[in-house]
Amino acid sequence: MKHLLHQASLAFDKGRYDEAERLYAAALAAGSSSERELYKKAAHGLAFAYCFRGKFDQARELYANLYRLVQEARDMPWQAIVLHQRGVVERMAGEFDRALAIFQEEYRFRASHLPDDLAGFAANLYEQGYILLKSGDAAHARMIMHRSLEIAQQANDAMCLGCAYRGLGEIYAALNERDQARVYFSLSEQAFRQAGDLIAAEEVQQLAASSL
Repeated sequence: MKHLLHQASLAFDKGRYDEAERLYAAALAAGSSSERELYKKAAHGLAFAYCFRGKFDQARELYANLYRLVQEARDMPWQAIVLHQRGVVERMAGEFDRALAIFQEEYRFRASHLPDDLAGFAANLYEQGYILLKSGDAAHARMIMHRSLEIAQQANDAMCLGCAYRGLGEIYAALNERDQARVYFSLSEQAFRQAGDLIAAEEVQQLAASSL
């Protein structure tokens, strides 16, 4: 199962989502109750692969089943992860109101059960800010995204920093504040390179070129 998960992860990272779906499904089928952590990772990976292939109903069903599993186990970190991903499904499906409601639920859950998980809060607020931007509320999005950045800085998490900086770049570009947007896109690229995510760094370059 570990080998299948590794191969699925490699395929996913390279954008081969059909292959990733097949491998994650094989890993999930090979899982057992004695490999609960690997099983959760396989279910999560398969659901996320479904999202990238536009299979949102299948992703929703799989995450709903996984959420019941981690609720029964009273696994607080995984409950937060799955709540977050259920929001991501709705955001990717274009259901912004539904996505925002789920991310707000996730934020409340984290505040009650995982108050010290700074990276989790930064990621959550990034999603809330991004959805507000896509919904046309750039001013509110800017406020939320700056809060995401503040928490990412406290966490000293390069990936969260990269996301928050990128989000601010997009927001300032939407507000036609191009100099500010350039600064944040540059900081985002640097943070992603520091995190070792060269694909994300290149995507920021392309985003900046198309936005400014």
